[in-house]
Amino acid sequence: MPNQSELVTVGSQQSTQDKDVETINRLDAVQMALRVLCRTTGLRIALVARVTGEAWTACAILDEAEFGLKPGDELPLHTTY
Repeated sequence: MPNQSELVTVGSQQSTQDKDVETINRLDAVQMALRVLCRTTGLRIALVARVTGEAWTACAILDEAEFGLKPGDELPLHTTY
């Protein structure tokens, strides 16, 4: 069973991650950049992700391909490129 300090650390990391996702996702400039990336590359999905040593977390997404990712979705780092 985790001790009290481990629980606080996990809670703090989650809180920081949630704040990062919220902050990035609400920036109009980020949404504009994602639209420009899709138009100039011909891709139908563009995103900004928060990457740590363990996980990849989607922060802002333009998903015209209907891939299904949403802000806050997390993938284990070893499953990403």
